[in-house]
This record gives sequence, C-alpha cells and structure tokens, in this order.
Amino acid sequence: MINTGAIANLLRPGLRSVFGESPAYPPQYSQIFKTHNSQKDFETDIEMKMLGLATVRGEGAPTELDSMGQRFQTNYYHKTISIGFQITKNAIADNLYKAQFPQQARSLKRSMEQTKEILAASVLNNGFETNFPLGDGQPLLSTQHPIDTGVVANCPSVPADLNEASLESAIIAIQQFKDQAGLIQMTKPRKLVVPPQLQFVAEVLLKSQYSPATSNNAINPIVSMSVLPEGYTVNQFLTNAKAWFVLTDADNGMKHFERQPYETDMFTDFLTDNVMAKATERYSFGCSNFRAIYGSKGI
Repeated sequence: MINTGAIANLLRPGLRSVFGESPAYPPQYSQIFKTHNSQKDFETDIEMKMLGLATVRGEGAPTELDSMGQRFQTNYYHKTISIGFQITKNAIADNLYKAQFPQQARSLKRSMEQTKEILAASVLNNGFETNFPLGDGQPLLSTQHPIDTGVVANCPSVPADLNEASLESAIIAIQQFKDQAGLIQMTKPRKLVVPPQLQFVAEVLLKSQYSPATSNNAINPIVSMSVLPEGYTVNQFLTNAKAWFVLTDADNGMKHFERQPYETDMFTDFLTDNVMAKATERYSFGCSNFRAIYGSKGI
C-alpha cells in the first residue's frame, strides 16, 4: 500500500525533481514471435507427416504406397499476468507534486511490458534445457528431433561461439532441414538474434563487405549472398552472453498467442477510500516447429 509514509518527501515543498521512471526498450518479443489471437483456454498445434520420397517402379510391379498422419502435438497454455497497487486517499490529497506523481499508471504498463519480454525470451533462454521440451519430447534446440526417417539437428553437435565459420555452418544446416517424411524442407535463414554482449560481433559479421577479422580481400559471402535478409536483432533479455540464434522462414514456428490484451482497472474502496489499480494480460509463448530456429549456447 502506498501511504503518506511511503511518499513522505513528496509532502514537503522544495523538491527539485521527482524521478524513478526510466525509458523502456521498444518491444523485442515481436522481433522473434509471430502474434496470433486466441479465443480458447489453450491452443493446440499438430505436426503432420506427409508422403515421403517416390520410388522407382519396375515393369509390371505395383506402385509402393506411403502413409500420412499426425505426429507431434504442441499445446499453448495461456498465463494470466497481473500487477497492481493501492494508494490511500490521504497520500493523494497531501501530495504536493501531483503533476509528477501519476507515474503509477505508467509504471503498471512498464512492469507488464518487461514481464512479457522476460517470458518471451525464456523460450530461447530455456531452449537447450531438457526439462522444457517441445511436442516431440526434445528441447527447442536439439540434435535429436525425431522424424520418421531418423533425427534432425537445429543446433551444432558441439556448441560453438558466434563467428564466421559457425554462422555459415548454421546457414547450411538450416537449408538442409528435413520434414517428418525425410524430405528436404527448403528452409531459409532470415534473422540473427543475439544478446547485448554479441551485438558487435553480429555487426562485423553482417556488415563487413570483406572477410571479417582478416587482412584478406576475400568477399564476405554472408553479406554478398544476402543469406540473412533481415539482418540481426539484439534482445536485452537473453541471459546467456554467448548464446546466439538464427530465425528461419519455416511455418508455424515461434508463436505468441494473445488471449486477453493488456487492460487496466481502477476503483475506490467504499470503506477505506483507498484507490486500487491493476493491470492484467493473458498470453502464451512457444514454438510448434523447431525448424523455425537454429541456435548455439556458445562455449
């Protein structure tokens, strides 16, 4: 509860300024996730296995038949996120700096926004952890995503730091992703996602016309081939300073479901005259198709 004791100095004349609110970064989750509206308690995606490779049929022989069917299911359970505050009538009435004090409403929004960024980034931050599996039983980034004909890797078998060689290997691996039937997916990389500690490495890799970190005049193929058309984005909420991720154009990948948009409510308690305010939002983040991302946790 915010009472006169909590804002004692705001009740005294002569203060030069009142501060505590700081600027916020523009939304970062939208650089990674595609937003969908939801009207349900939870959402479900199911991956299908389609037909595999055709076979050479001998003269007079029957055509070999293949099958299709559902494989892995991903559920998105929406979380209700909320925060509020309560302020006494005296604290409002006695505050001498009312023009500067209505920061609580903005603070509600900022708290909700940063919570959303943390929950969104947790999908990547927990992406290598086995206790955060996708529908196929593997973590988001794994060398063992099961398909009918074997496994697919969307991370290196040995973790690698972000450099020219590791990024080129990631791009090659992405272009060779296979679907459930074992057919090449025709997936393309589109954007690099890095924590603040790797932003300068990303800038060199994606902006150098020539081979970075050498005296050679060899071209930088990552730039000349435009293999990452959306460049890179820095996410301030990634917790591993060495982890890096490449987003792809695969369908049904990184998803954000909005079940209830951000809303605020305020009322005055009849018995105490205290003013109460709260903000609420309901949403979920996740990934249905691991082929939407490739990543390494670094060394």
